[in-house]
Amino acid sequence: MNVDPTPIEKSKLAYSLEEAAGATGYSTSTLRIAIRRHDLIARYANTKPVILAEELLNWLRSLPTEPRGGLQPLSDFPDDNPRPFPGPPRELAATPQVKALFRTPEEVAPEVGVSKSTLRGYCRASGIYSRVGKRIMLHEDDVRRLVEWIREYRDKGDEWVAEPEADPFA
Repeated sequence: MNVDPTPIEKSKLAYSLEEAAGATGYSTSTLRIAIRRHDLIARYANTKPVILAEELLNWLRSLPTEPRGGLQPLSDFPDDNPRPFPGPPRELAATPQVKALFRTPEEVAPEVGVSKSTLRGYCRASGIYSRVGKRIMLHEDDVRRLVEWIREYRDKGDEWVAEPEADPFA
């Protein structure tokens, strides 16, 4: 009897979440998000998710062929002059960046020329700031008004620091 001792390798029918992550190169977190979004269908043996090989392949085929955010796919770059990665393409890097609507005092302090703690103090003293949740945030209008207030505060010097004491004998 002639029997080949090498085992026959069978393709897997289903993968655990960790095995599916290893097979695809994605993290388990990415696969969980895909399952929550119903992009990837998982079956459950008791409480553990099991992903059929066919479902995993369908999910991979459904992924977009272009990266999100309008960036160029890597296949469009010439091989002789590869662009340094990571980072946006040169065309996007040259375009002016849109500023956020609200910025933190940490982001604004270098522009104003003071430390972040000093800027927070000025915000509280002047009342010129916006609250977003529990955080002090500054709109562009707030920054402009705050700079004017700081200039006046520094020009007046000690006049603003000490308020006149009430006469106890009056």
